[in-house]
Amino acid sequence: MKIVVPCILIILTILSCNIPKELNNSSYIYKSKKRTLRLVFSNDSICRMENVFHCNDIDLDIKELTTTCVYKRIEDKIILRNVNFQRDTNLYLYIPPQESINCSFLNANKREHSKIGPNYLTQYEKYGLVPNIDTDTLLLFKNKILLTKPGELINKGYIFRKQLFLCNFKKE
Repeated sequence: MKIVVPCILIILTILSCNIPKELNNSSYIYKSKKRTLRLVFSNDSICRMENVFHCNDIDLDIKELTTTCVYKRIEDKIILRNVNFQRDTNLYLYIPPQESINCSFLNANKREHSKIGPNYLTQYEKYGLVPNIDTDTLLLFKNKILLTKPGELINKGYIFRKQLFLCNFKKE
């Protein structure tokens, strides 16, 4: 019995460490092909979602996109609300077709679905969609954050991993 009580306390301590207590001054990152999506929690109520395409041959207007949100954490859920959301917009931000060699998934021909066979995701849908935050619920688990954007044709999920150091990932 004397050994059981300390073991239970150790297990409870380990389990409580799986979900971060504070989000203030923390950053979570999602990386895909030539693109970084980052959630930055500035304080206990404001966060930013930053999207950066790592390509030098695309319009500067879409290379870096930032959305500012207010958030509220309820246990293992984070509720985000975009402070500048327009009600007539879609689940994803509109990125005009580009003529890019480095980020070819943004080109017009990579957005078209195959006419024959199964309707798989296009290269643009896999790598180029930028989530448009309205009021979204994120799930927090084991130093990761899950954002899902359900849609009519596409259900897309993003798993953000905790970034150990708050550093600027923009290239000078």
